[in-house]
Amino acid sequence: MHGQVTSPGLARFVPGEWRAFASFLAGPELPERMTGIRFAALGRTLQLFGLDLLLMALLVGIAELALLLGFRIPENAVDKLALNPQNLAIIVLFAPILEELVVRSWVSGRPGHVAAWATLLIGFAVLAVSGMQAHPILLLGDLLIVAVVASGLLFWLRGRPPFAFFKRHFAWFYFASALIFAGAHLLNYGQGWSLSTLPLLLPQLLAGLIFGYTRVTKGIWSDMLLHMMHNGLLISLVVLQKGM
Repeated sequence: MHGQVTSPGLARFVPGEWRAFASFLAGPELPERMTGIRFAALGRTLQLFGLDLLLMALLVGIAELALLLGFRIPENAVDKLALNPQNLAIIVLFAPILEELVVRSWVSGRPGHVAAWATLLIGFAVLAVSGMQAHPILLLGDLLIVAVVASGLLFWLRGRPPFAFFKRHFAWFYFASALIFAGAHLLNYGQGWSLSTLPLLLPQLLAGLIFGYTRVTKGIWSDMLLHMMHNGLLISLVVLQKGM
């Protein structure tokens, strides 16, 4: 078990899941099992959303201070996005599901999860290269085949423990998934990003660390839900800003 990083006097003011996350960051280890979908796990997921909310508020405050000091923040793709119901559904619902499947479904290190992830990744890559111009019915059929194969692998390999090498080097995989998640968001800046843009990825990096922790301690349902709430919070701020 990880030791707690807060002093006894301060511990009572810090939610338990925040302390557990801080201890996990100090020495990431792959848990033997995940809690699964339980009411208590939902409560702990909401605690982590509170931490995410606090961290994002601090970063927004720093960004506002930087603007007051004359720093210029590059335009983000979200700033130019039409905030219609379709785009909002993609940002808040569908994007978190797809991103978690691609970036973090494999982080558990379990054979079924890794095999299903590889199947999805190969399927999406093949569709992106050769099938995106196909008839929608054929495209839907290909996606269905990929989903069935991935689900079959999950069922066939269910219950098997994580790969031994993955467990030994879990910290590297965990931090790599967070870095990949943050780096992918450079695409939001198109051709306008540079080294000076990298600090703007700190929100995604911190969120990726929290999402990865929920993935391996509670299950992929938890980090998908947390990701949806995170995106919903940020898009609400964008809507509010445009309204003002």
